[in-house]
Amino acid sequence: MQKLPKVSVNKLIKNLSRKEKNKTIFICGNKKISRLELYNKILKTRTGLLKKGFKNKDKVVCLLDNSYEQIILFLSCLSLGIVWVPIEPKRKGIGLDYIVQLVNPKAIFTKTKNNLEKKFSKKIIIVNKDLKNISQSTHDYNLKFKKNIKCILFTSGTTGPPKGVIVSDKMLIASAYATGIACDIKNKDRFLLWESLSHIGGIEVLILCLMAGSKFILLKKFSAKKFWKQIRKYKITKLHYLGGILDILIKKKSKKIDRNHKVKLAFGAGSRKETYHEFKERFNIPLREVYGMTEASSFTTINFKNKLGSIGRVLPWFKLKIVNKINGIGEIVINQKQKGLFTKGYYKDNKSSKMLFQKDGLHTGDLGKIDRMGNVFYIGRLKDFVRVKGENISSWEIETNLNMHSDISESAILSTKADIGEENIIALLMAKNNKKPNLDKVALYFQKKLPKNYNPRYWCYVDKLPRTSTFRIDKKLIKINSLKLYDFLNKKFVYLK
Repeated sequence: MQKLPKVSVNKLIKNLSRKEKNKTIFICGNKKISRLELYNKILKTRTGLLKKGFKNKDKVVCLLDNSYEQIILFLSCLSLGIVWVPIEPKRKGIGLDYIVQLVNPKAIFTKTKNNLEKKFSKKIIIVNKDLKNISQSTHDYNLKFKKNIKCILFTSGTTGPPKGVIVSDKMLIASAYATGIACDIKNKDRFLLWESLSHIGGIEVLILCLMAGSKFILLKKFSAKKFWKQIRKYKITKLHYLGGILDILIKKKSKKIDRNHKVKLAFGAGSRKETYHEFKERFNIPLREVYGMTEASSFTTINFKNKLGSIGRVLPWFKLKIVNKINGIGEIVINQKQKGLFTKGYYKDNKSSKMLFQKDGLHTGDLGKIDRMGNVFYIGRLKDFVRVKGENISSWEIETNLNMHSDISESAILSTKADIGEENIIALLMAKNNKKPNLDKVALYFQKKLPKNYNPRYWCYVDKLPRTSTFRIDKKLIKINSLKLYDFLNKKFVYLK
């Protein structure tokens, strides 16, 4: 059985000053950061954090965009044994408030106080450019690293509040190593790191480059308009994708220079069958599908055989089976062959942890099937969520925000297939005291309250919502096609086909 490398994140940090120390490890804007420069900046930031009273097992929340500052803080905190809790800076409202209260961090790193409640003001540390207000000069190059590295990475919370996945040092290494396998990593490879560093997908590329000596170009966010210019400018060789991203790129107008790039392979999750062929034909980039979840070190399967529609075969350090099958389709359940590849559970959420770990293994909440050759096929989710531009978005979080409106008593979030970006969100509203404010005004109101990807496109008032025997809303009984929906994007009422 193939084994994972016996290395730690701290050892990778130490190696920055020992192996290829003058080689550029990442580019951020106009900054070119060598491995040695990264190491020295980590030393100074560690010193600053220690002088500010931070210690092993303290928890910190990070509300920063992808940036030079976030990378330095992340690696500095890990090296001191500080528990790293990154959150998308666009988060606001109930979802953000819930996470911060649950974690109760010693500090919150941010560049703006706008999204945070006043009650958290004493915990806020405004991060200046280049960490000038945190890092301090040091002459101590004898690093004392802490063991038991931990991150808490919050998922979208597909059936309730966001859940904090406890991610260990070994899980970080496993996710990065599997990323390297999926993309056939080479020392001279260059990555475009557009995915948020608050997600395992962004973090594993960073750790991989520490491990493999490769280089990444850090972007604040994905931009379809600038994407191919960035690919060409930085001579990117390996490309990570999510399904919605491919659809967006295909929708862009075709150009003669579409094949003019250095990309050898794109790897990721969520590519539709139609997209697979069209993307490869147009851009001359083969796609390699993977599957996994943060709770199980990110990667569980890789489609090396290019079986169309498959998420591949299981990696050698996992076992995978399908349970509770109907016509061959059932829930995907994973077991680990090496200890430490699964999360220890969800932070302060024993109920969800027990649902995740059952007697027969880790229950993913995903539906799948396996063919005779061992190829796994992803069918969908058991849980309640919508998927927009590669992101799983909690119906609960949107509904909870909607229900706080003074004229809304209850709501239900559903989805419909989008032209690009996978799904559009539909909001069904029950009015309080029969008051029904103009739907355009309601939609505009929530444009300011919700993150961009969380905003519904379609809106509708309903007199009642179907219920289960336990009085929960039974969404599968809602007939969307029979409802006249207000299309906020095009400012008109429509029926969906």
